[in-house]
Amino acid sequence: GAPFVVSPPQLPIVNDDDDDDANSNDDIMMMDHGRLGYFQHPTIVNGTIVFSTEGDLYLTRLPTPAVDNMAPMTAMKLTTTIGNAIHPKLNPKHAHLLAYSATYSGTREVYLMDLTPTSPQHHHQQQRGGAPGTPGGPALRLTYTPGGILSVVGWDADGTSILYSARSRDVRSLPDVRLFRLRLSWGGGDVSDENEKKDENDESAQKKVEKKSAKKSREKTVEGKEQQKKDAAGAGVAKAKKDVNDDITSEKQESKNDDEDDDDDDDYTIDQAKKYVDQLTVPNDKPPVKVVVEASQSKEGNDSGSSSSNSHEKKTKKASQKKDKDDSNSAHQRKLEMQRRHLAKLSSRRRSLKEESSIHPIIKPVPLAQATEGVYYTPSSSSDECIYFTRFKQSSNTKRYVGGTAESLWAYCPNNNDDLAIPLTGDYNGTSKSPSVYYTHGDDEDDNDVLFFMSDRSPVVQQGGSKKSNAAAATEWVASSMDLWAAPLPISLGPLNPIRLTNVACQYNGLDLSEYAIDPSSGGVILRVGADLHFMSLESIKEKLYPSLSTKEESNPPFSTAQQPLPIAVYSDFSNMQERIIPIQIPKHITTLDAYSTSYGTVSTLLTARGQTFVAPVIEDTKSIPQTVYGGGGRNMPARRYKVAPGTGGGGLVRILSAKHVPKPSVTSAPIDSGERLALILATDPLSPTGEHAFYLIRTDAMASPAFGFAALYEYGDVVADTGLPAPFIGGHLESGGSTKEGGLGSVYADSIKMSPCGRRFAFTDTDGRIVVVTTPTLLIKTEGGRSLEEVDIQVLPSENEVGQPIVGKSETSLVWSPGGKYLAIEHSAKNQFKVISVADIGSPEDGIKIGRIVQATPDRFNSFSPVWGHASKDFVIDLYDSALNPAKSSSSGGATALIFLSDRDVKLAGKTSPWGTRAPSPSFDGHSCVHVLPLQSMEDALVQSAINKYIQAPYGGGGAAEVAMEGLQELSFLLDAMQGQALVATGGDASPTKDDVQTNATEQTDESNSTAAGDISQPFVIDTPISFGKENDQDFSFARSSYRIDHIPAADYAEIVCQLADDPSLLLLTQLPAGGFGLTLFAIVDWPSDATEEVPAPAEHVLQDVEVSSDGQFILTIQNGKLKVIPRKVKDALAFFTDTELERSIADIGGLHLSVWPNLEFQQMYSDSWRMLRDYFYDANMHSINWETMFERYLPLVERCSKREELDDVLRQMIGELSALHSFVYGGEYSSPHHDDKVLESINDVASLGAILQRSVEKRGYLVVDVPQRDPDLHMLDGVPMYSPLSNLALNLSGQAGVEPGDVIVAVNGENVMDVPDIHMLLRNTAGESVRLDVLRMESTSKFRELHKLKGRLLQNDAPVENEGISPEPLIVVPITSEDSGDLAYAAWEWKTRERAKALAAHAGFTCGYTHVQSMSGASAMDSFVRGFYPDYDKDALIIDVRNNRGGNIDSWLLDTLQRRAWMYWESRSSNITTGGLGWDMQFAFRGHLIVLINEHTSSDGEAFARGVSELGLGKLVGKRTWGGGIWLSSDNHLVDGGIASAPEVGTYNDNLGWGLGIEQMGVMPDIEVDNNPKSAY
Repeated sequence: GAPFVVSPPQLPIVNDDDDDDANSNDDIMMMDHGRLGYFQHPTIVNGTIVFSTEGDLYLTRLPTPAVDNMAPMTAMKLTTTIGNAIHPKLNPKHAHLLAYSATYSGTREVYLMDLTPTSPQHHHQQQRGGAPGTPGGPALRLTYTPGGILSVVGWDADGTSILYSARSRDVRSLPDVRLFRLRLSWGGGDVSDENEKKDENDESAQKKVEKKSAKKSREKTVEGKEQQKKDAAGAGVAKAKKDVNDDITSEKQESKNDDEDDDDDDDYTIDQAKKYVDQLTVPNDKPPVKVVVEASQSKEGNDSGSSSSNSHEKKTKKASQKKDKDDSNSAHQRKLEMQRRHLAKLSSRRRSLKEESSIHPIIKPVPLAQATEGVYYTPSSSSDECIYFTRFKQSSNTKRYVGGTAESLWAYCPNNNDDLAIPLTGDYNGTSKSPSVYYTHGDDEDDNDVLFFMSDRSPVVQQGGSKKSNAAAATEWVASSMDLWAAPLPISLGPLNPIRLTNVACQYNGLDLSEYAIDPSSGGVILRVGADLHFMSLESIKEKLYPSLSTKEESNPPFSTAQQPLPIAVYSDFSNMQERIIPIQIPKHITTLDAYSTSYGTVSTLLTARGQTFVAPVIEDTKSIPQTVYGGGGRNMPARRYKVAPGTGGGGLVRILSAKHVPKPSVTSAPIDSGERLALILATDPLSPTGEHAFYLIRTDAMASPAFGFAALYEYGDVVADTGLPAPFIGGHLESGGSTKEGGLGSVYADSIKMSPCGRRFAFTDTDGRIVVVTTPTLLIKTEGGRSLEEVDIQVLPSENEVGQPIVGKSETSLVWSPGGKYLAIEHSAKNQFKVISVADIGSPEDGIKIGRIVQATPDRFNSFSPVWGHASKDFVIDLYDSALNPAKSSSSGGATALIFLSDRDVKLAGKTSPWGTRAPSPSFDGHSCVHVLPLQSMEDALVQSAINKYIQAPYGGGGAAEVAMEGLQELSFLLDAMQGQALVATGGDASPTKDDVQTNATEQTDESNSTAAGDISQPFVIDTPISFGKENDQDFSFARSSYRIDHIPAADYAEIVCQLADDPSLLLLTQLPAGGFGLTLFAIVDWPSDATEEVPAPAEHVLQDVEVSSDGQFILTIQNGKLKVIPRKVKDALAFFTDTELERSIADIGGLHLSVWPNLEFQQMYSDSWRMLRDYFYDANMHSINWETMFERYLPLVERCSKREELDDVLRQMIGELSALHSFVYGGEYSSPHHDDKVLESINDVASLGAILQRSVEKRGYLVVDVPQRDPDLHMLDGVPMYSPLSNLALNLSGQAGVEPGDVIVAVNGENVMDVPDIHMLLRNTAGESVRLDVLRMESTSKFRELHKLKGRLLQNDAPVENEGISPEPLIVVPITSEDSGDLAYAAWEWKTRERAKALAAHAGFTCGYTHVQSMSGASAMDSFVRGFYPDYDKDALIIDVRNNRGGNIDSWLLDTLQRRAWMYWESRSSNITTGGLGWDMQFAFRGHLIVLINEHTSSDGEAFARGVSELGLGKLVGKRTWGGGIWLSSDNHLVDGGIASAPEVGTYNDNLGWGLGIEQMGVMPDIEVDNNPKSAY
């Protein structure tokens, strides 16, 4: 009589040593220690537990009291998914049924699994290939929801329906999360009826099988009797013969009766038919009975001697022929029987979909708005079924949350409390959730059923000025840790008076209770704390519920101490923890790029991809690969690609954030290149438990071995001295800690790291706003202990430049080194937020870091950005003459003489230039910038550098100025000729060298320089040209204002100056393309002294995703079309880039490069990375007074239990929640997908929508159209997207079809009956944007076919009336939409209906009113929405701005600015005024009426800031409910290695009146008028 029981397999024997007790508790616990398993989502019935781990469901069983309570609990796997299967719920009444959610098809849906156990002796009776949802069959998919469901909540009390949550598409209310009730129906019956039928059918089927067996037995008996008859005939015993004939007749009659019974096979149920056809066997080893009888008769006649020998031969031949014929008939009968069995199976499959054995889910929404969890309960005093539910679902992972969407408990009992829901936990503004009914298990009649729930409340009792914790006498509640609470049922209006059942935080090192599950059979409760499950016995629960009752100690109670976790042993291959091989995707995985020349004359790229660093060779011409492909025998060996870090086994151990080539390391000069190449690497230190940032110097040349190899750890253990891991020279593992205040690096912005072209210095910024300059360490070679690094010099730049403008290191702060490493150009924000450029003198690299002046090089009136060190065109001519006149002097061309940058000084309006017109057009600016050049030396200092500057002074000396500018050049030419002892040959008076002469000589010099660099990396360093800053603290900005613009480079929307070419003054500029990506343009500077430029745009195919310049400044790297191209920084190579449309030249060979990742190592790294970034990104350095180190230690053990990425997310959510801050989200990691990132496969599985609310109707044998959303009829498109229901008249009229109306019925999709499938949406997969034929019964809408038929009848019968022939299905061609568009349609329809309703109510009250709903504060769509709604109604008496469910963004200031306009003057002409469409008042379009802002619990982030602004500025009144409570802003830039994030609230907000948080953070904005729509009435 006990409920269903399933037991997992026994524990495997792990120790066969007779001397040891392999089954002892100590050995078991030792064996179980350290096993994987992160146990979540428990459900329990009668001791059977189902839970989820590694993304699948497992089943185990509590030991009985007779078994040692510490015996291991082996768990068997129930599911195998690529995505995940979670939310298991065992049916409380029919526990063989398991409901759960899974992502088999990519979206989360509800599934049903039948766990009915079968014994081995009955396996032969089970149907082959069980149908979905039946014993032995696969799980049955119950829902096909566009967009998927959210979670399975549970079963109802009768076990006939499944509750699940999903997003609502109801046009009658704002989109929210709601509960849906899925009733299981078998051919019109429910699950309980089906179980009774199943038992009856099984019994009937068994009887029929027994009857078949008896029939076969009788057939064998007949054969035996025939043989007895033969024997009797041979012996001449007449009486025996008669007796045998009588027996045969009797057996045949019974067999005939059985055959007649067999004729009712068609009356079998489906299950009976299946079992019957499986039992059918056709004996083929004996002839039919009829043949035996005839043979006996023939033999009898021969014995009588009545036939001659000839006759005997004929009879024998005849009998043989007869036997052959009968054998042929028997074979034919076997074939017929085989065909019958095959057809029976096909019929069974068809009938299983249509008749009583199939499950037809009937889904109806629970009529409660905002209900996210719930449990049904029928009080003993009433027959009405009540539901206790959770209202709201908090979106942020915030512990101790008391904002507007804090979960609360409510109850709804139909026909009670005015048919409204009532609040149960209104006395507490924190979290109360997860209600479950606990049915008491005692003999005391006074025991009432109890409502269990989770809450983070903690009682406070005010007594004599002191506060104590006492739940029974609590005077107030405060938010603390999550625990299990109880309250007696039934609950009525009034205080809840809850009873605390657990104190989890005290028992489990501060961890909260995450989940619980009640066993309806035993009364025990499963608790989930951290990664473990714990058990509370019935007795321990009763002690909490009824402390005054005397209880006896249970004998051998199972797990009566909840603090001890259940010893669950999961045996699995843990496939998710196997090494992951991830192909590198360009540009998705790329984080940093660099390139360098090798010692053997080739070029290699250094790239960092998803936390790992590689070297890939550059192929000069990919077209030549087929001709030079490796053919074996050592011919044409391909260039080698290799990994720099981490080494084998270390994938995931360390995260490399940046790798920069060190151009010219300071090593001893040698005549031959040693071949050694080095990289500066920023990585998380694997020796640091908290993953602190550290800088390393790592070899990247072909002779290097991969760094961070993990093999040494396996060999020597985790001892720092023996790890084999490289030692950082800055940061990393420090005893004092890793934050900047503790002496560590904190968190470095990886993108900010810049290596100087000389390789002797680098700089970076960090999250604490510092700009740090560091000397690159020198490798000390071949010391006794191997290699070591010298001491480094580290300096933090001052936080202001010399004129007092702030210099704060941010993620967007740009750092650019001068060629010689003496100066650092810094692009930063001034006090007025405009971008400016400052130049810092860091001192000569030979003298260490000596910070000098930091001079502002651009004024703060404009934005100036993208600085590049370079030369004016005249400088190339000067260098040419200087080298000719002073052959012994080293060229000074290496040092920059100009700072080239972009600036938006030429401010121009874009679009309309007048503020007059509808929608009050505001002036906007194109954001275009121009190229400017800042000379770095005054003429006096330039002459000191080179006397040639005296002769060539003008940057542009062409045109009318040539007659002056050329005089100096002519004198210079005479001087050169005189020094060479040559006579000048006059050529028309123009003695200047040609452009070709300059370019040829410069190119030769550059080639020679590059050749030297390739052969000897220790060549002399470039010496920077001294900069003429002028006087200190120059408030006139004399230095900054000496810049000039290159006029012939047109203004445009430039993103940056990529570089100036090495052998030419030409510039490469990057432009943001309107359609996305970047375009590259070459502006070639023509011959000096002209100021003309020639624009060379890249081909249209050249859409770039990224552009970088190598650390040594010799190469340009571009990413486009999934390829990495390397371009030498020379004129000819740059021009070649613009002609290489096929991307065939200078391509990095990255094909086949892949990442090796060990998930267990990467999970640890990501956890440490997340903890550290939260420490360094969080807006409050004091971490809200939380001991953040303690939090790290608290949750670290849980990471070791994780075996899937989603489980790590759960750990991160718990950790981040300790900060009690809003905007704490965890999302975006690499999750296993059933689609395998295949967009085609994803599209095939996507469920499309008909854009209507449909309801399955058994009575009408189709899907009833309940509602067809109608959006604003004046808007055909919203933000460029068509917005209509595919079933509406708006969508179908133009195609000559009529739309459907509520009440119509859809009976088929593309010719398939909708009632033959579980859900109509099953037939709509992969149909979005495609034509689909529907068969529709037009019960309410106009039928053109019926009208035509009537017209035809009237014409044929002379207008005689035609009788109504009934309604038949009519075809309708529609185009379904995506689930996302369906959600947008529902919202648009709700918005339009609400707007019309607001206007109608206002008109009824006698005034005019405008209405607009602003769904978010993000981007153009939000601004468009406000403009559409506000300006047409700006002149109304009242205006409602609805920001309910506003998701936030950043445009609150724009809305507030518009609303703050005030009318101060008015216009009127002879013929027009404001009432006739003329001008009204100034400020134009100022709203002069009454403003109401609607808010609710889901008004969040910037939506709350807008509401607070309206209140603080006195613009209007707030009506509704308290908002979400997110007053700390964020930028979401602290991403993990796989792209996921545990977001850090980064920017605090302040107000003089309200202080920090604006009265929003962790409380929400309170309305002036509170209106709470009851969940029942709001449905």
